[in-house]
Amino acid sequence: MSTKIGIISELASILTKKEKMDSGVLDFSKQFKIGQLLKPYSDVKQQGKTLKSIMVSMLLTRLGNKSIYAMQRTWSLGMDDNTMYRLMNNPLVNWTRILLSFAKQFINCVSEKGASEEKTKKCFIIDDTELSKTGTTFERISKIYSHVTHSFKFGHKMLTLCFWDGKSLLPCGLSLHRENKKNAYGLNKNQQKRQFQKERKEVGYFQERYEELDEEKNKVAIKMLKRAVKSKIIASYVLMDSWFVSDYMLQSIRSIRGCILHVAGMCKMDKRKFKVDDKEYNSHTIIKMKEHKKGKRHHSRKYHSDYIEAIADYNGTPVKLFYIKYKNAKNWTLLLTPDLSLSFTQAMELYQIRWSIEVMYNECKQYLRLGKAQNTDFYGQIADASLTLITYIILSLYKRFEAYETLGALFRDTQAEILEKTLCERIAVMFVKIVADLLELFSLDVDETLTRIIASKDTDKNVIILLNAVNQLTTDCENSLNVV
Repeated sequence: MSTKIGIISELASILTKKEKMDSGVLDFSKQFKIGQLLKPYSDVKQQGKTLKSIMVSMLLTRLGNKSIYAMQRTWSLGMDDNTMYRLMNNPLVNWTRILLSFAKQFINCVSEKGASEEKTKKCFIIDDTELSKTGTTFERISKIYSHVTHSFKFGHKMLTLCFWDGKSLLPCGLSLHRENKKNAYGLNKNQQKRQFQKERKEVGYFQERYEELDEEKNKVAIKMLKRAVKSKIIASYVLMDSWFVSDYMLQSIRSIRGCILHVAGMCKMDKRKFKVDDKEYNSHTIIKMKEHKKGKRHHSRKYHSDYIEAIADYNGTPVKLFYIKYKNAKNWTLLLTPDLSLSFTQAMELYQIRWSIEVMYNECKQYLRLGKAQNTDFYGQIADASLTLITYIILSLYKRFEAYETLGALFRDTQAEILEKTLCERIAVMFVKIVADLLELFSLDVDETLTRIIASKDTDKNVIILLNAVNQLTTDCENSLNVV
């Protein structure tokens, strides 16, 4: 599969230049009108500090890529670190609403600047990631399965809903989940006793977040979608990987606001059946029926693959099935959408946008300390993850205008820098294309393997080193030409 690589290291260029970034991003964050967003919680104060002042201090810790304790020791924040922890653990603060408010304010800022992408298809993306922990004393922790390392770890799974507006990815909602419920969440009796426990006099929003821990992710994802649409964040498609695609998800998504949302997602090649020509068949039977029929098997030069189209009924929902076999691959994969008007190329282009959420997870873990909080309070973990995604939204707006406009001015100044940027982009695209072709050559799962590559902590560093080397090479070539 050919993937869009322009978003890899999306924030690395700003986050690796701390001396220029801190003050610039904080000034830029004023556009979010944080005071107004936090107005519903104006009565929530800690040690005489307002929520706004504490929020700004916590954002600073994210930008510094340090823990609250380390930031307090190296740079005075004007308040005790316990003040921040008490606020994060306060169940009266609705972090779900605050995160959604920041996403909406981003959209408003883009609209006010006249920079919205009207012609691009806007999408919601649903995915989850693991937040692993080294200890077992964290409240409501469990043993979770890692699809990256194919091993079990202690921690939570974080489900996230994001909105793609054509240029930027905005987190709109999150929830934490645990696994192994039937097996005491993977904890022995001693570990269960040592888990943090707290008697809460004011339940607040804690109860709702607590109930989500054991609720099915699909059901929580639908709640997030309805909440986002109700807040007037509107898209055309919902993108998902094979874990989330089911008849329940399709029917639930299509029922939102008069079927305004379509779905595009990979689907498991399991025993589920689709009705074709009034008869039910599984995917393997459908492929055998159509594979050798004349005109049924097509070839895509753009995606180096063969594919078969089929119109079917999936438990009452009309869907278009694209069975795909990549070059040298042994098995077929299935891309499913209820939008019958989509061509194969259009469906593939849509699904590739889903990769942006994998990049976001990688950057948040590497640069913004996602999942590294040592707060044993479960609601504090919710707050920490929310603060990470809020910081990501602010940085995305900063990059959307400040960084892009600066680059645009530089491009207009010298032709050499235009050549340099173009060459870097071509090298980056070529790099991923070569990797994807190699995976297909050895019959490896492209989608899963590229996810594991992006999840690597060293990926961003290696890409930056590669692009810096190209920059230097281009400069040297330009200098040589000037001398001649």
